[in-house]
Amino acid sequence: MKKNLVVVRAGGKSLHNRWQEIAYEDRSYDLLISYFSDDAFAEFVAAPGVQAVLIKGGKWDGLYETLQDRDLSQYDYFWLPDDDLDISATDVNYLFDAMRLYGLKIAQPSLTPDSYFSHFVFSQCPGFALRYTNYIEIMAPCLHRDILVKALPLFRGTMSGYGLDYIWCRWAEAGAFRAAILDEIAMHHTRPVGKNLKAVMAETGNLSSEDEEAKLKEMFDLSRRTVPVVFAAILEGGQPISGRIPVGWRMCRSWMSMLSRFRSAGEARAGIFKIARRQLSKPLDMTTISMNSAKVFE
Repeated sequence: MKKNLVVVRAGGKSLHNRWQEIAYEDRSYDLLISYFSDDAFAEFVAAPGVQAVLIKGGKWDGLYETLQDRDLSQYDYFWLPDDDLDISATDVNYLFDAMRLYGLKIAQPSLTPDSYFSHFVFSQCPGFALRYTNYIEIMAPCLHRDILVKALPLFRGTMSGYGLDYIWCRWAEAGAFRAAILDEIAMHHTRPVGKNLKAVMAETGNLSSEDEEAKLKEMFDLSRRTVPVVFAAILEGGQPISGRIPVGWRMCRSWMSMLSRFRSAGEARAGIFKIARRQLSKPLDMTTISMNSAKVFE
């Protein structure tokens, strides 16, 4: 029995086959494919350690329907990637290894330089093993079972998951040094961010992504905008480094030295300058927030 589970919401162009490219006995995880496409589901071929279901909807409401009645106790960690992420099965193994090695409760692989991104700070930064942050993207979070069980009711009724990315980093089960970007593991985000999601949400007539985020923030009585900030890190050799300014300086210097490797050097340069400003000036609130007074999505 594997102790890790990968759950992917998959369409016809899903890249999840890469996560089966090594033998099941060499993988540290099971794979659950939650198809939202009839055609893609019809082409599913059974394999050891792989299950498939057909559930319509967005990513997060679909994950809720996929997981709500399952026994989650057999797994320690759950990776919930988008289906347009190109990463090897070997690196998925490394992801789960890193979660245990560093005692993390929520984390994500970094992004290769040729990736599409929402926040440049998640780009792989040479010289770092990992960076501690207040924000783990909804693109590909790896969650400890404690976090998933707590977050699962919030998946219901939200297609976009906007707002989850910073709320789950402030629960008591996570904490300041249990949420991290893993620079020693990188994935290629192959498609522009949010394009398909916005089209699907517009067709359904549901709330927009921004409206879903506003609703979630209201549940937790949050008014201030939260942006990703890195406050500490572990370097490749194992040396810890702390402080927003020292870490920010090292990040920006590292990225500037490799501008030509990014998909767009101009876009990368703008992202680096934005991060420099944020590391210097943006508020960082890591106080614990509770679900005791929060109302679950109706």
